[in-house]
Amino acid sequence: MALFGKNKFAVVFCSPEIFRGAVFAKRNSKWHLIRFGEVTSGSEFPGDCFKALLKEIGYSSDAELFLTGDLTDSCCFTWESVPLPPREQQNAVEMELGSALPGNMDDPVFQFTESPAAEEDAVNVNVYAFPANSMNQVAAMLNRANCKADEFVSPLICLEPDDAPAHFDLINGDYFFHKGVWKKCVGREKLLENAEAEWHKTMTSAFVLPEKFDVSKYLSVLLVARLECSEKSIKERIALKVLPDQSRPLRYRTQIQLAVILLVLLIGNLLWAGYINFGGEYREAREISAQIDDCRRKITSINSRLKRNQKASRDMARVVEISAGESDVLGKLAAFSGLLPENVLVSSMRWSDSGVDLQLQSENANINLPELLKPLNFWKIGNLQQRQMWGSDVTSINLRLVPNTEDDKDKDKKKGSTGMRRRQYNSGRRSGR
Repeated sequence: MALFGKNKFAVVFCSPEIFRGAVFAKRNSKWHLIRFGEVTSGSEFPGDCFKALLKEIGYSSDAELFLTGDLTDSCCFTWESVPLPPREQQNAVEMELGSALPGNMDDPVFQFTESPAAEEDAVNVNVYAFPANSMNQVAAMLNRANCKADEFVSPLICLEPDDAPAHFDLINGDYFFHKGVWKKCVGREKLLENAEAEWHKTMTSAFVLPEKFDVSKYLSVLLVARLECSEKSIKERIALKVLPDQSRPLRYRTQIQLAVILLVLLIGNLLWAGYINFGGEYREAREISAQIDDCRRKITSINSRLKRNQKASRDMARVVEISAGESDVLGKLAAFSGLLPENVLVSSMRWSDSGVDLQLQSENANINLPELLKPLNFWKIGNLQQRQMWGSDVTSINLRLVPNTEDDKDKDKKKGSTGMRRRQYNSGRRSGR
């Protein structure tokens, strides 16, 4: 049996004279009649014949099993009603039984199907009723065969108004069904002979049948199978449920289907909860990451401002600590520039407290800078390097001038002696007075 929906079932026709059955299987979305057979009752018990038939058609308990036939003291009639839900229609049929059943029937049990009526907003209800104790024969047969069935369905309620004329030798043999009405068979032999070809065409369109299959012999089985394969599925309609619960097998398909649905819902719920939690954590992680990036940008900006402020502070400290220096620096530079010949170019100069670093260039390879700079009594040559540039007549000179401390001492002595003379002169003038 398939998890969702059936893919194999069997239908067995039961009567005191003969048992007929067939197994149907679904292949490539079509129903195939794969095995069939019949067993004559004879003097054996019905249960033994039923068991022998199941063995002949190769029935296994994993497939659904439906019984059909005619029960003792049964009655079939058609009643016109309005479309109603299954349970409400069942209550309406139960109310109609009192006037529809011929004679008194003890504890009636019934099943019904619906078919379209000629008038709009109306349906034909095909009812099959029988006494409750008639089902004991079916239960005894199943117990004898040590078997269980899914349902019992009368083939009489499986007929549709537009079906071909139908005649059942073993069920109400004096009548046949035609256009929704049961009629006498007398004088209708030709009509029934032509009906066999129509039924063969109808059942061939519903099932894939074996070659040379006798449709008229197995018409009861095929009608129940057609109803089972249609939208009026036997097991899903409460209106057809007449078999006692103790005679039914324990089918776990519905429970398994519910378990699978619940499992799918549970997995979906877990996935949704996980998605919600993950989404919340992901959003929170993104917010935290954005905050961290913002803090890093702020720290970088603060560090940059701090470095700029430190640099400005150091520059300010150097400005504050710098000395006023000499007031005649421009004069010294002018004196130095005046001593240089015109063919000497000062390419760079760096001034510091310890001296002046100069880089000179000249086309005169024999220039004598010590001799030229002798008049500079406030500077002296601290370092001098001259070299001829490769492939050129230009001479590169690196010159360092340092303060002439000896000249400064002479100036201080002169200033001191001048001050002494002034004091002596002033004192002589005071004494002459």
